[in-house]
Amino acid sequence: MSGDDRVTFHLTLPAEARTCAVHIGAGMLGECGSLVGDLVSGRRAVIVCDSAVVESHARAAAESLTQSGFEAAVIPMHASEAQKSLQSVADLYGAFLDFGLDRSSPVLALGGGIITDTAGFAAATFMRGVPLINVPTTLLGMVDAAIGGKTGVNFPLPGTGALGKNLIGAVHQPIAVIMDVNVLTTLPPRAFRCGLAECVKHALIADPEMLEWMESHTDDLRPQRAADLVSFIARHVEIKSDVVKRDERENGARMLLNLGHTFAHAIETRPELGLEHGEAVALGIVAACAAGERLGVTGSGLRTRLCLLFTGLGLPTCLPSRPLDEEVIASMRSDKKARAGSIRLIIPVDAGIVQVVDDAPEEIIRDALEVIAPSR
Repeated sequence: MSGDDRVTFHLTLPAEARTCAVHIGAGMLGECGSLVGDLVSGRRAVIVCDSAVVESHARAAAESLTQSGFEAAVIPMHASEAQKSLQSVADLYGAFLDFGLDRSSPVLALGGGIITDTAGFAAATFMRGVPLINVPTTLLGMVDAAIGGKTGVNFPLPGTGALGKNLIGAVHQPIAVIMDVNVLTTLPPRAFRCGLAECVKHALIADPEMLEWMESHTDDLRPQRAADLVSFIARHVEIKSDVVKRDERENGARMLLNLGHTFAHAIETRPELGLEHGEAVALGIVAACAAGERLGVTGSGLRTRLCLLFTGLGLPTCLPSRPLDEEVIASMRSDKKARAGSIRLIIPVDAGIVQVVDDAPEEIIRDALEVIAPSR
């Protein structure tokens, strides 16, 4: 799926009566200054970035800002689930104040989903909201985390050793999203694969033809081929944007984007499992299929099909060990999507068809966990 070197996609938000431009292409980091300069009146900008990409990517963005007349500061942070916290946000507030950031000054969130979530929440709450520009440097960030305005941090669940995923947050739409596909060539293969899990999710929800394309092009979905993936990424941005336009605040259609995530959020923060977010999402989708089979709404062939695709993409379909069911279920009951302690699941019925189950029985959850992590 290639042919386009550069795409600009406009996400219109009817509730806010404004448009967010999503720029996708090669070399976009070098255009940050001109793109941001057209959107804000302030001439101070901070780049909150993953500490792993300070020299490789953040400096390029900072130089572009400087050339466009900005005074720019780079604020690195370690991108881990443990650092995605209120303390990290407080540290960012301090850095913003030290630099003299005001309400006309933009925050550029440059990195993967942990960075866009954390820096985005800081931007949403500093001085009651400052301009946010997302500059995702991972595939997962490009196709999912940077689009739609969700920001947030984790918070410890009382009485457990687990983190509640994104329990503290806000919806704060970026004024622009800038995606430079060249940065994907520097991603470790594991990080790139994690983004593909979200792509499978999008295809499963809304584009059966995309799912078929991914099944027949697994060898093309590699970091080295990033320059050929502009239209592929744009399609996934379009799928997510279409849902966000219909339901920005997750009162209806947007909850479908949580396919696989109720399971994923409950297992990915358990350090003994060593999972990245996309790996947990792949496992969560498999578990959701298994739950759908037990509920009688998902055909048995879909799970087999998806397991083959995930395996071909280098993503897991089974956990190395099984965490305690009670702890996983407790985490699922604390999930943002839960209602009065009942567990809500998004179930894949078939390619392009998903269904919401508002009160999934506990025995169904246990059986689904058995599928992705056989009993000890």
